[in-house]
Amino acid sequence: MKMMLLLSAVMVALSRAQAPPTPYLTTPTQRQLDWHRLEYYAFVHFGPNTFTNEEWGKSQSPPDVFQPTSLDTDQWAKTFVDAGMAAMVLTAKHHDGMALWNTSTTSYRVGNGIWAQRRAAQGLEADVVRLAAASAKRYGIKFGVYLSPWDMHRDPGISKSGLRGTVFDEPQIFGDSTPGDYNELYSRQLTELVTMRFADGEPIELFEVWLDGASGSGTLQTFDWARFRDVIRAHQPKAVMWGHQGVDARWVGNEDGVTAGTNWHTISRTQDQAHLGGDDLQAGMRDGLYWAPAEADARIRGGWFYHANERPKTALALVDMYLRSVGRSVNLLLDVPPDTSGLVAHEDVQALIQFRRLRDTFLNRTLVTPALNVTASSVRGGEIGLFGPGKAVDGRVDTYWAMDDAERGGWVEVDLDGPCMVDGFVTKEYIALGQRIGRYAIDAMIDGAYKPVVNGTSLGYQRIDRLATGVYATRIRLRVTQANATPLIQSFQVLGVRKT
Repeated sequence: MKMMLLLSAVMVALSRAQAPPTPYLTTPTQRQLDWHRLEYYAFVHFGPNTFTNEEWGKSQSPPDVFQPTSLDTDQWAKTFVDAGMAAMVLTAKHHDGMALWNTSTTSYRVGNGIWAQRRAAQGLEADVVRLAAASAKRYGIKFGVYLSPWDMHRDPGISKSGLRGTVFDEPQIFGDSTPGDYNELYSRQLTELVTMRFADGEPIELFEVWLDGASGSGTLQTFDWARFRDVIRAHQPKAVMWGHQGVDARWVGNEDGVTAGTNWHTISRTQDQAHLGGDDLQAGMRDGLYWAPAEADARIRGGWFYHANERPKTALALVDMYLRSVGRSVNLLLDVPPDTSGLVAHEDVQALIQFRRLRDTFLNRTLVTPALNVTASSVRGGEIGLFGPGKAVDGRVDTYWAMDDAERGGWVEVDLDGPCMVDGFVTKEYIALGQRIGRYAIDAMIDGAYKPVVNGTSLGYQRIDRLATGVYATRIRLRVTQANATPLIQSFQVLGVRKT
């Protein structure tokens, strides 16, 4: 009898517990949520252009041109790990059309060059894509591939006089007016990449597939995007597809690695519709139909491929880029091109390491801990244990501070337990249930009174706000000043040092 009464009491308590907020309009898939959390990773442009000193490969050199003297994909992966990157995306085939893997779709592949033949004679792997994937796995980072839809090797609008009379002078099937079916060729290449396996037979898992839309030719080719998407979804369901404006992630609108102050995770056009301009891609569309967050692609050097006359950006420039991309809820895809030896250049490595040191020095000065006193304007249903302000400082990705459904604004206050020099904040919205917050502000209590130090928009996955000048404060208050649905704060962190 007592057990039945206890069970009844528990059921009544559960029935009275406040339900979580319902999802708000468009929400991310699990693969998109996982992708958001990667934040910063490497682009690797490597191929014949590395050796011909080109960007797009119009020279159409034979595969013998690809001759790295000391290729070491482990060095790439270690560099990226040391730089604080979470993954790498390799150009399996750039616009020049030469494949870096052992494809059956074309003779125009590095496997038919002297370098690969020498490797094979020594019993060494010569499939560059598989080599890079193995190194990524070995160093614990994720791996993705770039496969250029435009293929100038098959494009009748591009001169290929250097290949005439060779086995590499293949039929020109790129273009709607050509007799061949380029979409079939591309689909076969895509299928090979998304079904690739390691030497031991284990499938290679891809976190992202990059479907570039660039073209430097007047040849009209209508791409069968729906077919390409089906190939990827069938074999790599966890992979995010990058396209100009989707499917899963969109272009940020420039190649500078930065975005505007306002950036929404949603848009209302698909990859198959007319392309948005750069400004629209940066801003996105509030309450858009599709979750298509922005990715900022940028270069550590002037070009995408390695050129000996270029130098890497400084660590300070990379910090600025990071804060204007990752700090504004946009993933940063930073191109780090190996040189003609097949290694990431020493000066690039040094710039990346110095950047990470500066970044971590700024971010790894968290002042807020669960032990501090954290209060809020209100708590959803009064359920402190489920939705209280402590959930915004517990370091978990599955908890959040929430208010009742009718509330659109409120605040969380942190007592710093003494004066601190504060110069930055990291704030995260709980985006699993949608992007809701349009404006937010952060106030610092200075000399006994609150003063505003940050005014921001479109909170989203993450905002890193750095003050131009630090302030001494005893309390910090985060205010949500506008939201289209009850706001959900996953995390709020204050950066600085305690006054000694």
